[in-house]
Amino acid sequence: MKFAGYALVSTLALLGACSGGKQPDATAPAPTFHEIMKEKVDKNADALWDLTNTAISDDAGLDAGKLTDAQWTEMATRAEAVQQAALEIAAMPDPIVVAKPGVKIADEGIQGGHTAAMVQKEVDRNPQGLRDMSSTMAAHMGDMAKALRAHDAAKAGPLIDQLDGVCESCHLEYWYPTQKALIEKYGIKTK
Repeated sequence: MKFAGYALVSTLALLGACSGGKQPDATAPAPTFHEIMKEKVDKNADALWDLTNTAISDDAGLDAGKLTDAQWTEMATRAEAVQQAALEIAAMPDPIVVAKPGVKIADEGIQGGHTAAMVQKEVDRNPQGLRDMSSTMAAHMGDMAKALRAHDAAKAGPLIDQLDGVCESCHLEYWYPTQKALIEKYGIKTK
C-alpha cells in the first residue's frame, strides 16, 4: 500500500514538472501569518458572512429558500478558501512570522489594539497552539463547505453561527490577549 502511495505522489510530481505550468518561486518569501489572515481568512470569512446574512430565517437559522444555487456555491467556495488558509497556517514552520517589519496589523494604533510585535510575542510563546487552533478552524470550515455543497441549511446554519466563536478563541489567545484577561476577570470562560 505504501508503494502505491509513493508511486502516485511521484507520478503526480512528474506530471506537474512536465506540464509546463507555472512553478512556485522557491526564492519568494513565505507569506506571513498576518498576510494569510488578511488576504485569505478575513476576506473570505467576511464574504461568507455577508452572503449568509441575506438568508437569515425568522428563527435566526439559515433559510434555504432565500438562497440561489449560485449563492450556495459561492458560500461553499468561500468556506473552502478559509479552510485552505487555515491549513496553510497550521503547516507554517518555526518560526511563525506574524508580519513583515514595519507592517501594521489590524487594530494597531488604536486604543486596546496590539502591535505586530505584541502578537509575535504571543505566537512565539505557543506556536503549536496556533497551529492546533488553525487545524480546528480547517476542520470546521470543511464541515461547513460540505453542508453548503449539499444545500443543507440545517447543518450549515449552526456551523456558520459557531464560526465567530472559532475565530475569537484564537484571536483572544494571540491577537487580543489583554481582552482575554478582561473577559475572564468578569467570570466568562474563554475556552
